[in-house]
Amino acid sequence: MGKTRVIALAVASLVSAASFAGAQAPAQQGARPERHAMERGMRAGARVERGLFRGIKLSDAEKAKLKDIHSKYATQAKSLREQMKPAMQEARAARQKGDTAAAKAVWSRNKGTMDKLAELRKSEQAEVRSALTPENQKLYDANVQQLAKRRDEMKAQRKDGKGGKRGGFRNQQSGQAG
Repeated sequence: MGKTRVIALAVASLVSAASFAGAQAPAQQGARPERHAMERGMRAGARVERGLFRGIKLSDAEKAKLKDIHSKYATQAKSLREQMKPAMQEARAARQKGDTAAAKAVWSRNKGTMDKLAELRKSEQAEVRSALTPENQKLYDANVQQLAKRRDEMKAQRKDGKGGKRGGFRNQQSGQAG
């Protein structure tokens, strides 16, 4: 009887020590803290950029040209994004309060800067295209058209109320509400 109690006590202390050790362990690597909206947008821009080069094998010379082009435009885009940062924070705060009218007003006040950023992207895209070989230009153009088509489809889904966060199309296919 006494031996059983000692074993039970030892097992209980091991279990409690393991639970304390687990509570003190650092967070799992898979868990990521919530990112700022602008950072998420920049990551989305990187995904689009990869999509534009899908199926294209770049030569070393093309890679070097593209790197120069990206660095040239990156500084300009960064300054525009920095100009918009306070407005984006203001719009975000308004949306979180449920004040969509104020958020839309912030967007409309900053339309000029957003238009400049869009023009900058178009200029960069044109310069990137001109740095490619004619063969790669054809693939690049096809990728641009494919991405434009996908963007238009997503816009149409949002207008139909089928979009929402995390893409409603996949949720519709799996039978979940979008």
